[in-house]
Amino acid sequence: MHYKDTSEITSIVDRFRDLSLPASEWTHEAHLTVALWFLRYHTLEEATCFLRSGIIAYNKASGGENTPVRGYHETMTLFWIKAIHGYVQRQSQTDVLVLINGFLKSPYAAKDHPFTFYTRDLILSTRARAFWVEPDLRALEEQ
Repeated sequence: MHYKDTSEITSIVDRFRDLSLPASEWTHEAHLTVALWFLRYHTLEEATCFLRSGIIAYNKASGGENTPVRGYHETMTLFWIKAIHGYVQRQSQTDVLVLINGFLKSPYAAKDHPFTFYTRDLILSTRARAFWVEPDLRALEEQ
């Protein structure tokens, strides 16, 4: 995925925020794009609140569920927030288009990235879905 201009990014973010983004467009890349946008324009704490509540609301509005086995996942959400926040903090570039395209091309954006820190059993557990759990394979500081 590569965005040509910021209007593509703001379209995804705006439609996520107003709950009109079609579920078919709520891809892994869209999740990361929305998270990076919030982390670029808000503090870590504010972005975390917006993303947590936004994902829960979006899931419900798009016909999804937030249950012990589906929908919002606290550990995954916070893992990605931490990974993206770390990436943004290491960059000298502040242009959101450059940041998002750079992140999406990086190994940090791979769908399986969390599994280098967590065993499948732990990250897919109901506990990890409901609460933040620390990685059991390697520390997050190692990313």
